[in-house]
Amino acid sequence: MDIRKILSIQKNIDIQNNLPDGVLLIGTDAIIQWANDVAHDLFRVEEGLLSAKSLNDILENGYGLVKNSANTHKALIAKYTQGEEYFELTARETEEGYIVALRDSTQNYKRITNILEEQESSQKINSDKNCFLVKLANEFNSPIQSIIGFSQAIIDGMGGNVSDKQIKYANIIKKNSSELLYFFSKLVELSQSEGNLIDRDIKHFNIATLLDFIVKTNKHIYQEKPVNIEVEIDENLKRSIYQKETILKLMINNLLETLIKEIEIGTINISVSNADEEFLSARNIPLKSAIQLTMSSTNVTILETELQTLFNPYAVVDSANKRTISRALALGTASNLAKELNGVIWAEILPMKGFVFNVVIPRENANNE
Repeated sequence: MDIRKILSIQKNIDIQNNLPDGVLLIGTDAIIQWANDVAHDLFRVEEGLLSAKSLNDILENGYGLVKNSANTHKALIAKYTQGEEYFELTARETEEGYIVALRDSTQNYKRITNILEEQESSQKINSDKNCFLVKLANEFNSPIQSIIGFSQAIIDGMGGNVSDKQIKYANIIKKNSSELLYFFSKLVELSQSEGNLIDRDIKHFNIATLLDFIVKTNKHIYQEKPVNIEVEIDENLKRSIYQKETILKLMINNLLETLIKEIEIGTINISVSNADEEFLSARNIPLKSAIQLTMSSTNVTILETELQTLFNPYAVVDSANKRTISRALALGTASNLAKELNGVIWAEILPMKGFVFNVVIPRENANNE
């Protein structure tokens, strides 16, 4: 099809007035010098009556939007001064002023505005829910801890002699209460991470010292079974970083807790090093000066089919396995916290290494730039 032939045949068509969009010619004084028929229709004005009017009388801050659009080469939304109509405005600069194209976007604008308002309302409700749950934490923790404490007291015979059967029942009560307490603590942590309710102060600290503290904190858990933790710090690693220490500590702690709970025997290997630039580039991670932390074990029972939803606690809400739900809460929190650190987190299963958690975070938080 030769468009030139079509145009030559249709040369009687008034191209300017048959454009699908409204078109205005605006002078440097913001006065409309010419408008096509579509523009008159958009503003419900009789033909010819737009000329000599100021654009600011037609559109709110119209001339400012025109200059902005011309400078940024982006379409902007302008509101009609005489009604509730909205127009998509695109402008290009000429020697005499600006050529402006207008398209009615009222329905799209209102639809998007409604979506944003609903989203804002939903976010507020979610934020209020998170705050409410966190504030109620002590109301739940205290009675559960009391149940655990009194169960242990019964087992230890502090209330008098008990039979083997009673000790068995007390152990079941203690075990289930401990699992409930852990589950609730992970639920509260998830709410805190979603509601930005965790200490976000940025400071200088030693990443190796922080990691040593976390390993020692979890010692009582992994020493209950034949599990060993080996930590390797790259000798070339600059250990001082400028990050959100509380958030990083909670994130690493949740990852380590997850691995400890997932294995019955074996070794958990933890390594910290400078993130290799080729490694970051290959995985399309837009970080320059960064550190990489990995946790791995060949004895983890997590399957490859679970990797896709591993960090999404809402994807396993129908699971009948309590351990799976608690794990998802812990890892969902870890994922939220990695984003808070301007980093990335993922899991994979590799030959010889087994299951691996990978975390890459910038050495200095972006808020310091």
